[in-house]
Amino acid sequence: MLNDMDWDMAGALGRLLAALKEQGMTADEAFEQIDTDEDGKLNGPELLNGLSALLGEDLDPAKVSRIITSSDVDIDHRVDLFEWRAMLGPTGEEE
Repeated sequence: MLNDMDWDMAGALGRLLAALKEQGMTADEAFEQIDTDEDGKLNGPELLNGLSALLGEDLDPAKVSRIITSSDVDIDHRVDLFEWRAMLGPTGEEE
């Protein structure tokens, strides 16, 4: 388990991409699974619960908040599918 000093966005996203690959999921499939209220956007609790489930570890809500802040282009405090794909980069996009 990483401590706060070792945690960074690149590492977190790398672990997320590895988890998606291991589970045979595309970025879009993961988004749909995490978006439990099906509104097309991931709020803080959805992202916290979804990422924790995908990574198999409990995440700090402050770290999830940092993910949202760094990915949230339209500043609505949620991550939409476009922002999700941009966050994950080319390896996270649908083929």
